[in-house]
Amino acid sequence: MKKIVSLLLLILTVTLFETDIIKASGSSIEPSREIIYLEGGYYLETSIEDVPVYNTISPQSTNTITKTKTAKYKNKSGTVLWTFSITGTFSYDGTTSQCNVCFHSASAPAKTWRIKSVSSYKSGNSATATAIATHSNGSQSQDIVKHLTIQCSSTGVVS
Repeated sequence: MKKIVSLLLLILTVTLFETDIIKASGSSIEPSREIIYLEGGYYLETSIEDVPVYNTISPQSTNTITKTKTAKYKNKSGTVLWTFSITGTFSYDGTTSQCNVCFHSASAPAKTWRIKSVSSYKSGNSATATAIATHSNGSQSQDIVKHLTIQCSSTGVVS
């Protein structure tokens, strides 16, 4: 019983300690954002956000970082029509970097839009997702193809 209590106290202490380090580092919680204006009043809003990783203590000499880049396809009034994202886990050591794993997701909250397909792949220090969304307006439909790439520099800067 003493071992279990000691283990729980250790986990709690490490968790609180990591939270204090994150707060003290002064890192911005605001994701980086970019807006790309498209034809017809549409625009694509992209952002990169941290993905929490709880096992940050690693004996390896390389650093690991996981980030998600999301693109929201919006109309001129700012309504999200569809969205897709790519998440990549990268390792870097100051000289090189590489994408170890990636995955994607997509959704279409607007009634006249649907996700036709989404795929992703990794290559070197980057990962790319490709999404095809279909807009149906009565008897007509139009496919929109968009690509989203996330990459990591040798120093751990993700863009």
